[in-house]
Amino acid sequence: MNQWDDLKLFLAVAKSGTLTAAAAELGSNAATLHRRLKSFEESFELSLFEKGPRGYRLTSAGEQLLSHAEEIEESIFAAFRAVLGHDQQATGEVRITLPQAMVSLMTPHLVDFSSQFENIRVILLPDDGLLDLERSTDIAFRFTSQPLETAVGRNLADVAWCRYASKDTKGTDLPWLLHVGVIGRNPIIRQQQQALIEREVIQVQGVAGMLAALKNSATQGLLPCFVGELDPELRRVGEPIDVKHQLWLLIHADLKRSARVRALLDFIVPRLMAQRNLLEGVLA
Repeated sequence: MNQWDDLKLFLAVAKSGTLTAAAAELGSNAATLHRRLKSFEESFELSLFEKGPRGYRLTSAGEQLLSHAEEIEESIFAAFRAVLGHDQQATGEVRITLPQAMVSLMTPHLVDFSSQFENIRVILLPDDGLLDLERSTDIAFRFTSQPLETAVGRNLADVAWCRYASKDTKGTDLPWLLHVGVIGRNPIIRQQQQALIEREVIQVQGVAGMLAALKNSATQGLLPCFVGELDPELRRVGEPIDVKHQLWLLIHADLKRSARVRALLDFIVPRLMAQRNLLEGVLA
C-alpha cells in the first residue's frame, strides 16, 4: 500500500466519521478499511482515532496529521486541475454538485447534453451541504449569498419560495409541515416559518421529503417555486414569500478554460436562463 492511498483512507474516515461511509467513497468495504486503518495506525505506533458509539473521532495525533494530509491532498488536486484546466478536447468526466431540490430541474438538461456530447461523462452529486468544489467537483450550483473566493461564477437567479399544498385540498387554512435540517437552519426560512406557521403537524427534512409529504396529506409547506410549479399534484397557496436565495453557478478558477467544462456550461446556462421566471416564481 502506498502512502497516498493510506492518506486517502485516513482523510475519508476523518471526514465521514464512519468506515461505512469511507468505504462507499473509496469503493471498498468496511472490513477491508478496518484492516488497512489498523495497519496504518500501527506504522505510527499510536492511535489516530477513537472509536465511539457515533463513529470515529480524531485523537490529538490524528488532528495534527489531518492538517498536513489536507495540505497534501489540495496540492495533488491543484496539480490535476492545472493540467485538466488546459484540456483542448471535450472529453472526460465533469462532476457536478447541486442541491437535492435541483435534481428534477437539471436532469433533463444533462440527459440532452450527454446525448450530444457522448465523450463527456456527467457525474451528478446532489448535496445540500457544501460539497468541496476544490477537491470533489468541477461545477457547483449553490444557494448562497457568499460564493467561495477561490471560485469564479455568476448569480443565475434569485430563487423564490412559496406555500404549496396538494391539489386535492382547498383553501389556505391547512396544517403546516415544518422544514428542519439544513433548510430549516437557514435563518430566512426559519424566520418565515415562525411567522407563518400556526398549526405545525410534523417536521420534515429536505425538499424531497417535503414534496412527498405534501402530495400525500392535507397540509401546506414551503417549497422552491421551481419545485412546486413543476409538480402537477401540487397547487400554489398565495404569492411567493419574502425569501430569495441567490442561485450561483461556480467553477474553480483553474478549470475555466477546460474544454469539457466549457462545453457543459455553454449548453446548460442558456437553458437555465430560459427558466428564470420559473426559478424566481413568476407565473406565466
